Amino acid sequence: MIATPLGDALGQAIIVENRGGANGVIGTETVARATPDGYTLGLFSLSAHAGVATLNKRLPYDSVKGFAPITFVARSPLVLVVGSSNNAQSVADMIASAHAAGRPIFFATAGFGISTHIAGELLKLAAAQHKVEMVVVPFKGGGPAMVAVMSGQVDMQFNPLSSILPFVSDGRLRPLAIADRQRSTLLPSVPTMAESGYPDFYIIESWGLLAPAGTPPEIVRRLAIETVKILQQPDRVRRLASQGVELAPTTPRQLTAFMEAEIEKYRDVIQRAGITTE
Repeated sequence: MIATPLGDALGQAIIVENRGGANGVIGTETVARATPDGYTLGLFSLSAHAGVATLNKRLPYDSVKGFAPITFVARSPLVLVVGSSNNAQSVADMIASAHAAGRPIFFATAGFGISTHIAGELLKLAAAQHKVEMVVVPFKGGGPAMVAVMSGQVDMQFNPLSSILPFVSDGRLRPLAIADRQRSTLLPSVPTMAESGYPDFYIIESWGLLAPAGTPPEIVRRLAIETVKILQQPDRVRRLASQGVELAPTTPRQLTAFMEAEIEKYRDVIQRAGITTE
């Protein structure tokens, strides 16, 4: 979405190289260690970035100071979904049914410390007050995790709005609540987690564009200006919005503030839930 038009604007070919692994640490380290000349950039999942900042005690970079922020790129709120065979019509239904049956709620995640896991752990902390246990079930990837929910192998999961829309449309997933500050126009009948009785339950998947620390300010400024132009193009905004992704460019300073706030939010949940990667 960004590489081709940004390359055109800069007069440079931009090559997209996907480097997965270790909840994003491998790709992130590649950017942190790159020459700070504006020729290596990283498009990061800011939620995964926030989670590993606490869970990984030996990160090979500083999660904030190791980078020169360019702009926040996009956001997609998480939605709590169950399979079509699940009788729950609301979060309260799901909690009450588990309590009545005296059994735990099993929730799927594609990795530890990422947004979908942290959201589940946050609900787990709240469910404990109703004497309901929740158990995380990790899967190797978002696809297998979603299939497990659709098949009824596990009870529920949180997943970005952008990921669940096709499966809600065809009836294989039922949304119970959205972890955003307001309802989505794409799912107007689905209440927020706050409306469902969980105040301040706000968890989104988000992405940001960063360069290595030490990248000259004039280069960061040029990259920010050109990228923001791309992210503000009306056709692109409308197309992504219809898929559950909100393009939301910011200043570099605003991106830094968001990263710091996400790290603190995730650290609070991780510490209260006693999450470790051991």
